[in-house]
Parts: sequence; structure tokens; C-alpha cells
Amino acid sequence: MDSISKTMKTLYWLLILALLLKDSESIDQLAPHKVTVAITNKLLHNKELSLHCKDKHHDLGPVTLKGGETYRFRFQPNFWIHATLYFCRFVWSGGDHRFDIYVEDRDMYCNDNLCSWEIMEKRPCDVSNGILYRKCYEWDKASSEKNNTLSS
Repeated sequence: MDSISKTMKTLYWLLILALLLKDSESIDQLAPHKVTVAITNKLLHNKELSLHCKDKHHDLGPVTLKGGETYRFRFQPNFWIHATLYFCRFVWSGGDHRFDIYVEDRDMYCNDNLCSWEIMEKRPCDVSNGILYRKCYEWDKASSEKNNTLSS
């Protein structure tokens, strides 16, 4: 009888959870999903852009983009704790900057799980919601020690 009671309690709580989530707009956010980050070289004069992106556990390796080219990578954010962070070093003739390209708390609601960025000399811009809704950020104030850890 005790195992039936435990089973009934479990089913009861699952039913309550299902009812609570039934009308929730955020139900899709509970399921694991993959995110794509797209980085487009928008440097003036078609300068080449070298980039190297990493997170705590994955090194995506160095990539070079010609003017107008786009690099994409895809990953699964941490489902249990919203702490996924990808950072990149961007280098071109006359520039060397670091930027956190995906911060889960900031970027978890990108347009259809696509976070689109344009890299320009002055700053990186989030264009996930279209060019008219561009949001630009300052380059990270990275120490030379951090930049050295991102070297290719």
C-alpha cells in the first residue's frame, strides 16, 4: 500500500505541474534547445576579421572572415542554471578586442534561438531582431592576461 501511495503522490504533483505549465508562454523555454550564434564581419574597407571563441569547456578554434562573411556556431545552453557564456577575441588590422558574444541571461531570448551579431570597429552590435532594432555594446575591458588566454 505504501508504494501505491508514493506513486499516487508523484502522479498528483506531476499533474499539478502539467496544469501550471499548460497555459504558460514559457513552456518552450523549459525544454532544452539549441542556440545559433552568427557573427558577421562589418569592418570598414573589407578588412579581414580574425576571431577565436570559447566557453569554459569548448574551444571553437580560430576563424578568419573576409568582409561581409558570417561565422556560425551552435550549442546547447545549460538547462539547469542559466550560466552559459561564450566569449570571443576579435583581431583585425588596427584592432584587438574581447567581447562576451553569448551571455545566457542577456541573450536567452534571441529571435528564434538565433543570436546575430555584426562586428564593427567601434563596437559589436546585436541585430537578432533586425537591423532596425540593433543594440550595440562597448568592447569588454579585458586585461592583456585575458587576451593572451584567447590567443590562437
